[in-house]
Amino acid sequence: MHNKSNKFSITKKSVWSLILQAKYFKANFLDDKSQVSIEKSLNGIKYRFEYDIQEKKVINNNFKIDDYANNLFKLYLPIIFNNKKTYLLGHLAQTLDGFIATQSGESKYISSKENLFHIHALRAISDVIIVGYNTVRLDNPFLTTRLVKGKSPMRIILDKNNKLGKKYNVFTNQDENAYKIINDNLRSSDHNIFQLPMTDNQFDEKDIVSLVTKLNKKVIFIEGGGKTISSFYEKNLLNKLHLCISPIILGKGISSFIIPKKDSLNELIEHKVSYHKMGCDILCDIDLC
Repeated sequence: MHNKSNKFSITKKSVWSLILQAKYFKANFLDDKSQVSIEKSLNGIKYRFEYDIQEKKVINNNFKIDDYANNLFKLYLPIIFNNKKTYLLGHLAQTLDGFIATQSGESKYISSKENLFHIHALRAISDVIIVGYNTVRLDNPFLTTRLVKGKSPMRIILDKNNKLGKKYNVFTNQDENAYKIINDNLRSSDHNIFQLPMTDNQFDEKDIVSLVTKLNKKVIFIEGGGKTISSFYEKNLLNKLHLCISPIILGKGISSFIIPKKDSLNELIEHKVSYHKMGCDILCDIDLC
């Protein structure tokens, strides 16, 4: 059906299908282009749009872009069409007073159902998810794309002491695409193990990125928790951070960021931020480098 401007109307489901088509296009066909054309036939209609990679915006299209479609294009297309060899993004959901969980570690669910959809969408456009040991131990996530259409990516858990057993949800998906990174001083015969050296009882984040790059994974989603995301942020390895702020106050809990304090305001960096409403939450889309 056409509107007054002679453009097709489009459903929310079809908008997401176009974003997945953009990911497929990027993974299989894109060279160093400044503009790309994405098209996909859905329900007998061939939807098409052109995207300017430098300007990060849709410049031509044959369907009506409403607020929902515009929001999704602004959130996901810059990630898909990034120009980095490896692209790291992180996501945190926090309260108004800056906590991601209660003191006991309970965090399900601080954010709205709209942000849960967003997390699953980020998984679908990523090549690999990385989470820390405590995220699996406390939250027991599946780390799959259950809420959206799209293939679940590889999952990697930072488990330096190899303590996580196969009972956790992340290891139960039939694609058998979940792995652990453990200390290279440990012995293991498991097939889903990578090993890296440690310094001061910690992995070097650059070693993790190098390993994932060698696996031909480009878009790396650091999903949690706060300590893991903070370590990549502190090493200036994150290209983008999505910080979802929920309108609740805990009063006390686990802080979003665990980084060295600054002694002077002159040391602080002002980041470029755009804002997106997600149900009752506000998502801060932060460009880092």
